[in-house]
Amino acid sequence: MPGHAPILDFDGTIARLDLDWEALRYRFAVARIDDLWGGDPACWDVVTAAEVEAAGSAMPVGAVMTCLREVDAFAVLSNNSEAAIAHFMHRFPDVEARLALIVGRETLGGPKTDFDRFRRGLADCLAATRPQRSGGPELYFGDAAYELEFAAELGMVPVDVLELRRRDAAAGALDLEELHQR
Repeated sequence: MPGHAPILDFDGTIARLDLDWEALRYRFAVARIDDLWGGDPACWDVVTAAEVEAAGSAMPVGAVMTCLREVDAFAVLSNNSEAAIAHFMHRFPDVEARLALIVGRETLGGPKTDFDRFRRGLADCLAATRPQRSGGPELYFGDAAYELEFAAELGMVPVDVLELRRRDAAAGALDLEELHQR
């Protein structure tokens, strides 16, 4: 996909963080990690440390990493810590070299599930990858329904990574031409 520059989610999309989210939620007595917003900022330090540690051994999502090795640039829009994403990417220098921007929870300043935060983060990612897009389609790779819906609403072509994983497992490879023609 030369000239193409997708925007991607991180956990579950590029990498599979082996992180006990349930234990973190229990520790902080919250139903969702997003519930930490507006509370004690020190809680985020604990979450970030856990994410960075998990990123050091996280398994990459094979089909997506294959795509990232073939693009000119990409950006990440995630609820995860920017430090954890950077730590993971550093393990794959050939992919890291194509990374134009990371917009994580520190930059978002709140949950990506908020449409306005998502829109602002996406705009930053698109601006960072615009020179490499060369008029190609604007793809957003994610694994959560809300983000795929938000991306579609904002004119992106949403790519469900869960679907890609199923097809990758069944076929043994990802058809990049099919994605490019979406």
